[in-house]
Amino acid sequence: MVLKVEKISTKSQDFKQIKRVYEEVFPKVERIPLWLLKMRANEGKAEFCSLYDENEWVGFFYTILTKKLAYIFFLAVDPDRQGDGYGSQALEVIKERYQDYTMGLSSERPSPEAPNNEQRIRRQSFYERNGFTKAGFYSIEKGGVRYDFLSPQGKVKPNLYVDLMAEFFKQRQAYYLPLRVEKDDE
Repeated sequence: MVLKVEKISTKSQDFKQIKRVYEEVFPKVERIPLWLLKMRANEGKAEFCSLYDENEWVGFFYTILTKKLAYIFFLAVDPDRQGDGYGSQALEVIKERYQDYTMGLSSERPSPEAPNNEQRIRRQSFYERNGFTKAGFYSIEKGGVRYDFLSPQGKVKPNLYVDLMAEFFKQRQAYYLPLRVEKDDE
């Protein structure tokens, strides 16, 4: 199985599947309206990419881009195809695709008080096995949820992430992503 990546336009037939998986995989509190994601992709600030095994659609990722940073905002494998190794392969093709950038993604920070702490631990372990480690800071977002910033490059300057989000959300930042960044003491 060789995973193939294809950057897609916002008018792609894949959006029916992307919408279904996006709404199924990501909790409502973590989702950004698809119209906003599409608008930013059309402006060249981000890109939607579909993942295919042969010609079969198996998932997607959405990346926000600046001159220096490629931030994987959303990555999802169709729930019917999870457990088949597509997530690890997706991270490999993502690292290859954005090899000229500093890369990063956010993952919920493990916390014994969190009702989904086991899931958070498994997710962070998955990212670590695939070369994404803590970059030295975390963000505090809506509802006080903390997200570790992970990168295959190790330490990343927090301002790269803060500036990227400020540019991406512009006037909508306060509504969608009230963001505070803290140094990681771990």
